[in-house]
Amino acid sequence: MKKRLIGAMLAMAMATTMLGGCGSTASTDTAPAEGTEATDTADAAEDTGKIQVAFVPQLIGIPYFTAMDEGGKQAAEELGCEWIYSGDTTASADLQVAQIDSLIRRGVDAISLSVLDSSSTNPSIKKAQEAGIIAYTADSDAPDSTRSFYVAQADDQKLGEVLMENLCQQIGGEGKIGIVSGGATATNLNAWIDAMTAYAEANYPDVTVLDVKYTSNGSSEEALQQAQDLMTANPDIKGLVAVASSCIPGVCQAVEQAGKTGEVKVIGYGSPATVNEYIKSGVMETSILWDAKALGYLTCWAGYQAAMGNEFEESTTLDSIGTTVTYDKETGILLLGDPLVITKDNVDDFDF
Repeated sequence: MKKRLIGAMLAMAMATTMLGGCGSTASTDTAPAEGTEATDTADAAEDTGKIQVAFVPQLIGIPYFTAMDEGGKQAAEELGCEWIYSGDTTASADLQVAQIDSLIRRGVDAISLSVLDSSSTNPSIKKAQEAGIIAYTADSDAPDSTRSFYVAQADDQKLGEVLMENLCQQIGGEGKIGIVSGGATATNLNAWIDAMTAYAEANYPDVTVLDVKYTSNGSSEEALQQAQDLMTANPDIKGLVAVASSCIPGVCQAVEQAGKTGEVKVIGYGSPATVNEYIKSGVMETSILWDAKALGYLTCWAGYQAAMGNEFEESTTLDSIGTTVTYDKETGILLLGDPLVITKDNVDDFDF
């Protein structure tokens, strides 16, 4: 745990009165104009003297990462640390680098990152570590980086397999499947695509997975166009996969507009709030995900433990999120648990 005696003495000298309560956050989720960097409080926010755990999401303003922020806040309140949620409204690796640089200047204790493009952010991870900061990944990994560990929502292979099995069941085990993904460099999305494609090839020989169509970092508008193009080029297509949560509305709207609800099955990795209306309208039967709030909790918990110098156990039960997490020392992966299958029966049970 780094010392902040200089910062504390300066704070006392200035007689400031802005110390936050237990678990307070310095969130940059302020919804600035589209395409601009979120308000940067990382440099300006005052050092409270608590362990500071920061999280840089892929973007802010969507239910999924908002839920992670809520989970991080809950953990911070329980642990007595400070949770800093620092992101931008546009998914951009360059903007993530800027956020990390700002957090390094502030001198936080731990920085977690949902990786968009590891080639761009790996140097920043190393830079943070050289500054004495615990630097790790969460939600999306960079296994080729020097990250200390990875807080994983679920096993990548299992996420791909569970999704493909659900979709293949829905289309009767045969037919063409199109995939609409987010950014082409997103390591987590590509890992899931590889797993689902391999699973289909091994278990459903009558299923044809078409070439993946990418969007600019999960643009819903581009997802709509890509889905329309897939259906036009393949009028006999049976299923569509929206790999990024932000792609789901576009893909679902494309099917609705084509009048193919129920004929072309849609599945994806979407939060309950994102897929609720589409499941209830029949465009989707299932969505595959995990409890994003619990993942945010685990992200903060892990950063705090590492900053305190505590090693992870092979298995740890976290009562606050009702799960037992596991840690693989060899791979450096702290695993939340199994994928969550969202259906009409449980879609209303979640608030993210």
